[in-house]
Amino acid sequence: MLIVKDIYKSYKKETVLSGISFDVDAGNIIGISGANGAGKTTLINIIASVLEPDKGEITLNNISLSDRSAYRNQIGYVPQSIALSSRLSVYRNLEFWGAIRGLRGLELKQAIESAAEQSNVKDFLKKPVGQCSGGMARRVNLAAGIIGNPFLILLDEPTTGIDEINRDIILDSIRTLRNSGRIVLMVNHYADEMRNLCDRIIQIKAGVIHDAP
Repeated sequence: MLIVKDIYKSYKKETVLSGISFDVDAGNIIGISGANGAGKTTLINIIASVLEPDKGEITLNNISLSDRSAYRNQIGYVPQSIALSSRLSVYRNLEFWGAIRGLRGLELKQAIESAAEQSNVKDFLKKPVGQCSGGMARRVNLAAGIIGNPFLILLDEPTTGIDEINRDIILDSIRTLRNSGRIVLMVNHYADEMRNLCDRIIQIKAGVIHDAP
């Protein structure tokens, strides 16, 4: 279970998050919506332990955010930007991100194969990322974030700017992650995707959350 309790974050004099609290059981997809600048990415970055909250506590399977190493080992983060090297092949990119997670040898090879299968990129593992379409690169970006089977997957606009076919492939991959018993938190501006995919949608307004109607 993910428990987010009383998270506050301010930049200078501007309060971005004001007492954000929610919890999520395994096997659920939670959508996070809100206007630009509402604090969605700030919240995701705090849960990813990229940013420090001013106040509040987060635990994942009873491991506190303050226990950085153990906490981060449970998380896969897929940023909105493509976090890949265009010069390297899909396989070498996944190999790099798997190694960052501490995977080696046969374990790394198996993790690459599993992530490629889940993200539907196994047919172009030898292709340089720079030669992939935007939609294909998004799928590789997803594979890089889920390598090693992390329990919590954080997605920031995973389908931005791609065609319908690749969008559907990514959404099916996200459903598969949920069905395997993991937690998915997804920032998204597409209302139809959120309604069709998420078990719950929360909106951030004026630094607090509301359940979407």
